[in-house]
Amino acid sequence: MNYILKGKLQTAICDDQQKPLPFTQVRLYQLEEETHASTAYAAAQSKELIQVFEEKDLKDRKKRLIAETTTDANGVYECAIDAKKTGYNGGLMAVTVFYDAIPEYGQDSTKPPKGFRPFAVLLDIIQPKWRETNNGLVAGFNYTLLRRIWCFILLRLDIWVICGTLRNCESQEPLPGIEVIAMDDDIITDDRLGSATTDSNGRFCIYYRSIDFKKTFLSPWINVETTPPFSFDNGPDIYFKFAVGGSEIYAENSSEAQKPSRKNVGNCLCVTLCLKDAPTTPLDPPAAFYQIGYARKYHPVLNIDTSTGRTTGKADAGLNNQAFYSTLDLRGSLSQKLNGQPVEYKFQYAKVSSPSIDVGTIPETDWKDVAPADIARTEIATRLTQFFPVIKHESYVIHGTTSPTPTGQEIEVQFNGNWIQAPQYSGGGFNIHFNGSLIKLISNNLVSGTVDKSGLTPGNSSAPLEKNSYFALRMLKRELGNDASKVPAGFSRPLAIFNTLYDNVPQGGSWLPSSSKELGIATLDLQELIGGGCNKITNSITVHYTAANPNLGTVSLQFFGQGASNSFDPIVFPSPGEEAHGSSSYTGNFGALKNCAYEIRLNAALLLTNGETQHQGIWDRVLFCR
Repeated sequence: MNYILKGKLQTAICDDQQKPLPFTQVRLYQLEEETHASTAYAAAQSKELIQVFEEKDLKDRKKRLIAETTTDANGVYECAIDAKKTGYNGGLMAVTVFYDAIPEYGQDSTKPPKGFRPFAVLLDIIQPKWRETNNGLVAGFNYTLLRRIWCFILLRLDIWVICGTLRNCESQEPLPGIEVIAMDDDIITDDRLGSATTDSNGRFCIYYRSIDFKKTFLSPWINVETTPPFSFDNGPDIYFKFAVGGSEIYAENSSEAQKPSRKNVGNCLCVTLCLKDAPTTPLDPPAAFYQIGYARKYHPVLNIDTSTGRTTGKADAGLNNQAFYSTLDLRGSLSQKLNGQPVEYKFQYAKVSSPSIDVGTIPETDWKDVAPADIARTEIATRLTQFFPVIKHESYVIHGTTSPTPTGQEIEVQFNGNWIQAPQYSGGGFNIHFNGSLIKLISNNLVSGTVDKSGLTPGNSSAPLEKNSYFALRMLKRELGNDASKVPAGFSRPLAIFNTLYDNVPQGGSWLPSSSKELGIATLDLQELIGGGCNKITNSITVHYTAANPNLGTVSLQFFGQGASNSFDPIVFPSPGEEAHGSSSYTGNFGALKNCAYEIRLNAALLLTNGETQHQGIWDRVLFCR
């Protein structure tokens, strides 16, 4: 039997500001105490259980380790326990956080402090309430670290933090989008400790290291806190500056740093700040994904049929009932900032079994990132650089060349892993597209394939028939590098996508045998030419035809030549919308045909779109003489 413990870890420097504990190792240990001792442990309050395990303790406890994992950017973890391998039987366990390196909690550096050694902190001893699932026994454990324990851990890691809230002094309304800069008041020169931009609730957290306030004019050779005379403490003396868009709007007097609440502070500081006159920071525009294709403008939700995954709801009926293929222009709007910080975005996709599946029910583990290799060249922003004598501009392009162009300069958009960094520019003429391209998705990288149809005979079925695949898309955005700020920014219903190529499809019939490799099947032959492709046809015409694609549109026969008419028995669709096959006789006046050359063509429409146009369709033809 396997066990899974999952949950979320949080911390709080200020009482009203719980934050996720990201990128932290979680270890589970099995207990060896007697039954009565274990019961006592489980009944105890968490605050009585706080214990630090040093390097030697960790080695001694290694044999009792039953599982370990690392929290994600949102503090979420999941530990899988192999009962057979570990001997765990569902009883009490100790939950710890373990540090053998300095995690990235928001500070600039992850360099270990001098003398750093691995350690762990016991969070709690728990008796999980296991419940049976298809994946084994599952239990949950969410935990918020006490402030004193969290600050102890940070101090061991040499991470210092200032959290707080910025409000309007009079209305007490929170002030979002303001950069709060923490300064250390020193004799020689004031140190800039770090900065953070307030969120929509006016909240912020600034992380820094001790090296940031121990700099001197001899740094980096000599670092020491240069506090005012007769002060022997070694914490920083804090005052604040405030900025918007990189421009300072207000600075506290450095004497604020000499107040008892700001002087020689510890590594955890909670503050409440206010500004009397603060500019109104502009709200982010609605950065979101809300359109597929520039020309056809399909809404990714309203124009997608939940029963088929194809397009629907367009006034022009010719734009409806289309599946998607090839490269798709995913469009919407962007902003330069999110919560006052540079923004980056990415797309994800999830393959589902049916177009009727509610996107909100898709498990998080099913969502996959759209990688840089899945994106075609995409222009996402421009900047006018010259109006006279000719207009020139910079073009910000995903997979750009970073080279001059006839109309200006191309600038390559940067990636942060699979995240796309929105260009940042504060001058005039700059335009991040509103209702512009976000990415051009190469859907062939999501699903494609080839099927061999070399044995197909015109007139017969091409079974087994191919099917559409279904993919939901979504866009996420976040502050640059800050996964905790990640928010959704648009999604699609499951889209029907088809990119399968039919290879070795017979072409030219008995007249000029060849083969094709296309997104569908269109093949024909004439009964009168079988066995002799150059035979003259004297008294009748019988066409054998096969056309197939899971998004098959109209199928028709055309007859070209003197005296010919498009008069044939109706095309038969044994599988409507997927396949047509059979035989069709010419019903026109055969005697009206002159002694000349003729062409019969089979046309098959494919209801496939890339958001701009419909697929051009496929065809086959046979020529003969009367």
